[in-house]
Amino acid sequence: MIPAADSRKAANLNDYLPDVPQGADTTRRSSVFDRRNRRQLQQDVLSGKVDADTLLPDLVDYIDTEYYNLFANLDTGEHSASPVSRRGNPQYAFRQSIKKKRLNRILKRSTISFETPAGIYSHLFFMTLTIDHKVMSRDRANFFITSKGKGISRFFSRLEKSLEGGYSKVIVKESTVSGYPAVHIILHLDKPLKVKFHRKSNSYRPDPTDPYTRSILGRIKNLSDWNSPSPIWNVGFIDIYAFTADDLGIKGYATPINYISKYITKSLDLDHIEELKKCRRVSELPAKYRTAVWTILNSLIWNSHTWVISKAFKEDMQKLEDEADRKKGSWMWVDTVHRSDPRLYRWMGYDADNMDPNLFPKGPPAPV
Repeated sequence: MIPAADSRKAANLNDYLPDVPQGADTTRRSSVFDRRNRRQLQQDVLSGKVDADTLLPDLVDYIDTEYYNLFANLDTGEHSASPVSRRGNPQYAFRQSIKKKRLNRILKRSTISFETPAGIYSHLFFMTLTIDHKVMSRDRANFFITSKGKGISRFFSRLEKSLEGGYSKVIVKESTVSGYPAVHIILHLDKPLKVKFHRKSNSYRPDPTDPYTRSILGRIKNLSDWNSPSPIWNVGFIDIYAFTADDLGIKGYATPINYISKYITKSLDLDHIEELKKCRRVSELPAKYRTAVWTILNSLIWNSHTWVISKAFKEDMQKLEDEADRKKGSWMWVDTVHRSDPRLYRWMGYDADNMDPNLFPKGPPAPV
């Protein structure tokens, strides 16, 4: 639980800093996912020295270790404490939910489609890129879609050669139940493509009868063999949907933003999913939990951005964030402490010295 903010005021910055208890050990507990350990972890996973499937206990420990950021408001002197956002915990999921809402607001403001006597034309498309298991291993596939692996950047370089006009994009790297990546991409094209309703999939798809649309779709899919690997992705397959202003739904979700964020806006419920602490491997978990666990685990191993958002979308999002920040006041970060650190409770105005010791949860010492 987050302690409630109080209204204590301080005369200067030094008054904001909490005292370190005498003899306190401020050494931070290390994790295999810490930045200083990540490069070695990636090398060990790629070489086979470490099996990513066995990192479930490390993931659970990482999520379960709670730290709090201490803040002071320079205008009012108020103090507050907020749980540190870590991939997989409720605070991280909450932050992603806010970003999801902002992206949806931007998407709905954009021009999505229009209708002419010749048919419907759409600016908005959704693609999923997958990797054939026969082409590369699970860990090599997850490396392939990173900035160092260059798989996604090469894909867009090839796609841009055939596009007339620019585009905006949002990318989310989800994992499948097997741990292989599924790259979800939302594309907003400056020049629209002709689309038509596809009854079998109950969705809109690009219409290859239109010459320009066919030229783009032909680079993405082998039009003579739709079940073959993509000509510009090479390592696997591409599924592509289109949207209209009247129909933004996809696979039961109201918008494509909601669909691609379904796992990153949910935390791993360590208190209620007993298997997360009992199982030693991700593959031992019930199948219904594996996709979410692999998505978080692979993003930690490979340091993947949760969202990859192009400049145009970012600029619109920044306007929304600036608007929200103006309402917050001048809050300043002061320190980060573990939930077991008495400084957290002193900061919030509690008499920590006279509190029942059993109220303090057990955990690692506070970080420096």
